[in-house]
Amino acid sequence: MIRRDYIERLIQQCAEVLQRALSLRQEGQPDRAVLLVREAQDRLVGPVRPLLDRLEASSAVQVAGPGEHEHVRAYAALLGEEGLILGQLGDSASASLCCRRAVELYAALSLAGVRMLPADLERIAVLRGVLGRADGLDDRYRAELDRLRGRRG
Repeated sequence: MIRRDYIERLIQQCAEVLQRALSLRQEGQPDRAVLLVREAQDRLVGPVRPLLDRLEASSAVQVAGPGEHEHVRAYAALLGEEGLILGQLGDSASASLCCRRAVELYAALSLAGVRMLPADLERIAVLRGVLGRADGLDDRYRAELDRLRGRRG
């Protein structure tokens, strides 16, 4: 029960940050939005973040373990939002890196048996739209994301 409450709070906090960041982006304040998202990455993801930054996505999910899957999900969401903001700021290279890493983490979570939420599927679709055909994804991630898209649509 305590674990479920903690996970629900983490998801709620992440959703609130994403909503505030979206509002800032829409208000023409992308610099503030990117700062908000980066602070939230540090605060919400915590000690698992170095793994998520440095290891290949499937390895990061595996090493983090099942107890950290929600942190990985939160990080993927926040990293994807950072990519969207950086794209708005005109930094297309960094935006692409963030978006690609976010969808890799989502795919790795799905491959590890984590059920993707409707919000995850929507976010994946947006991020893949930003990446386009030359997304640079590993074939196994692309196949998993295509499978998820088939479930969504």
